[in-house]
Amino acid sequence: METSQQLTDKARELQARIAPQIEEARKNLSDLNTRISTYVRQNPGTSLLAALAAGFLIAKIASRRW
Repeated sequence: METSQQLTDKARELQARIAPQIEEARKNLSDLNTRISTYVRQNPGTSLLAALAAGFLIAKIASRRW
């Protein structure tokens, strides 16, 4: 059976391996958020229509009776 120290070491090793990937994903999401925000500010009408259409489709799918 593994000791507490071995589990701690494995957790730290895993954290060290995935930390760069998590940081990269965070940067990508931040960039995506910036681009979307910019688009919405430049095209508010189009963005509103797209949001309404998406809401309508989600409502239609959610209201289906199986």
